[in-house]
Amino acid sequence: MASARSLFFNRLVLNLALLLGAMQLLVWHWVSVVWLRQPAPGLALVLGSALLLVAANALAVPALRRARRKKGLAGQLARFYMNTGVATLLVGIAVLASWLIFGLVAGLLGAVGAGPSLAFEAFRAGSAALAGSVAGLLLWGFSFGQARVARTRVRVAIPGLAAALDGLRVVQISDLHIGNGLQGERLTRMVERTNALRPDLIVITGDIFDFDPAFIEDGLRRLAQLDARCGVYAILGNHDVYTGTEQVVAGFAALAPGIRLLRDEIVKLPLEESLYLAGVEDPGPDWSARRLELPAIERLAAERPGDGPTLLLVHRPEAFPQAARLGFPLVLAGHTHGGQLALPTPGGPWNLARIVTRFTRGRYQLGGSTLYVTRGVGVGGPALRVNCSREITTLELATS
Repeated sequence: MASARSLFFNRLVLNLALLLGAMQLLVWHWVSVVWLRQPAPGLALVLGSALLLVAANALAVPALRRARRKKGLAGQLARFYMNTGVATLLVGIAVLASWLIFGLVAGLLGAVGAGPSLAFEAFRAGSAALAGSVAGLLLWGFSFGQARVARTRVRVAIPGLAAALDGLRVVQISDLHIGNGLQGERLTRMVERTNALRPDLIVITGDIFDFDPAFIEDGLRRLAQLDARCGVYAILGNHDVYTGTEQVVAGFAALAPGIRLLRDEIVKLPLEESLYLAGVEDPGPDWSARRLELPAIERLAAERPGDGPTLLLVHRPEAFPQAARLGFPLVLAGHTHGGQLALPTPGGPWNLARIVTRFTRGRYQLGGSTLYVTRGVGVGGPALRVNCSREITTLELATS
């Protein structure tokens, strides 16, 4: 199972391109045969079409993925195709599920003497309802769903926290992916929303940029407007590594010196009582790794001062079991985007991020340690969010 998972994620873009070609064929067949009542195509035509679509997407999708970040008509067309492709994948999965259900329904109807025409009409109505529901959710997700920004408030008890620090407000943002839709004036508005919460402390838990270093200068000039009484602190995520670690680090130093970038280090916060903040840099490319053990967390745990608690910033929530074992009372992470797509159930526990981690969104507890995984303020890939709005989190620290 682990090797199959690695094989899928190691060539994710290519595998998704191949899957897209298969789903495009499936949706075409469903519309043509089931809805337009055209004669079913022969096997040779189906196989030939499948091969053509799969090959075309395998060649086109990697290039389109790069082109979608560009300005102008080329970028707009690439984004449209990628968005349409995601929608086709999900509608295709709904159609495939309908076919599987149809097999069961047809068998049951046949057992009670119903003819195949009744089974076909039942499939026609059922598949339309399922695929239509998915399409409706996608329309919401590409429009209103991805535009909403939730302001979450969480109170967290911190063992050893001084009474004078009770109520300290830590505002967390994460996964901005600057250059993938959240840039320019949109980024400025997100900064203004964050400042409006009147934070004592602002933390950014990685993936500040998406892929393109061309957005570093303007992005950091706008981020430099973040303002908190006790300072603004950040760590790098895996996408910052893709953008270019040293370019991002140099950009912070030159353009946003007021934001303290934590690179596997601990700092004492400028407060009347002792409180420390540790930040761990992301290890890089293998973004889907499970059971993460980071040597930097082990080292920082040994270096913690003893006169006050140390909070930990880490991009990937998979590091939480290690951090909890080492006694960090509060761990703040991002990376998952909350899955971006979640079944429409309260709290959205069933979401796409479950493929890579059990810590997908919200609050978790292991022993005396708390993890909060924010849904992020940006998006990865298409600007699509279903039952998973963007999120700015205020964590209010408490003595008990």
